[in-house]
Amino acid sequence: MENKKKILIIGGVSLLVVALIGGLLFKLLFVGSSDNKEVTNQEVAMGEPLDIVLDFYAEWLEAAQSTSTNPYQLELGTRPILSEALRNRLKDAAGQEVKTPDPVLCQTNVPEKITGRVVFAVEGKTQILVMSRDKAVFEQAIVSLTKLNDGWYIDDITCSPGEFAPEREFTFEQEGYLLKKVPPPLDPQYWHVIFEENGELGHFAPLFFDAESKCLSLDREETVCAPDQFTETAKVRIFGQMIESGVEVTRLELVPTDD
Repeated sequence: MENKKKILIIGGVSLLVVALIGGLLFKLLFVGSSDNKEVTNQEVAMGEPLDIVLDFYAEWLEAAQSTSTNPYQLELGTRPILSEALRNRLKDAAGQEVKTPDPVLCQTNVPEKITGRVVFAVEGKTQILVMSRDKAVFEQAIVSLTKLNDGWYIDDITCSPGEFAPEREFTFEQEGYLLKKVPPPLDPQYWHVIFEENGELGHFAPLFFDAESKCLSLDREETVCAPDQFTETAKVRIFGQMIESGVEVTRLELVPTDD
């Protein structure tokens, strides 16, 4: 019976739709956008808006943390995927002696790690929230992207002082089965959890692990997760934070089967 259920689950894989709501930030969506002017000579980046933003922010954060250089010396503010208005603003910031908060990170103190998520998307416009992984820090950057031809460029960055704690990620708690041998268009380099939701089998979510992801064995022994030791179709309970591309796993628990 258990094997039959697993076959049904694997055969019924379908996309898990994640509803991302950014209503409180909607009024900021068009701040500094270039909708009302013709965009010329603007370079774009190909790919998903969240990936584009996090790639740019990863470079900026690394330079900001460096003791031998900074984002302005590396001319990161002149990147062609930034709008002309934003490049000019960062150029002005480079000449200022005091830059608090950082105009890109929007943090008074340089964070150790950052995270991001989509908060709003309409046709041709996407907005990403970037913040410190330190949940005691409320400052956040609201990054607006505009679509041009087949790519995206970063149109504007608005800093929010974070007077209240932001909703950082969507909590994910599901029991299901691990699967890595997945059919297209799923990516077989990642483990997935296949689960049932609202009585419907075949929902899935890609899983992302880091050094803080904890795994609990059937013997109730807790260790840092080692995905290379996972077993195909193992029954698990996943606790994590939902992001645009899947689930950042906080805890994975192996669950006994009825076999």
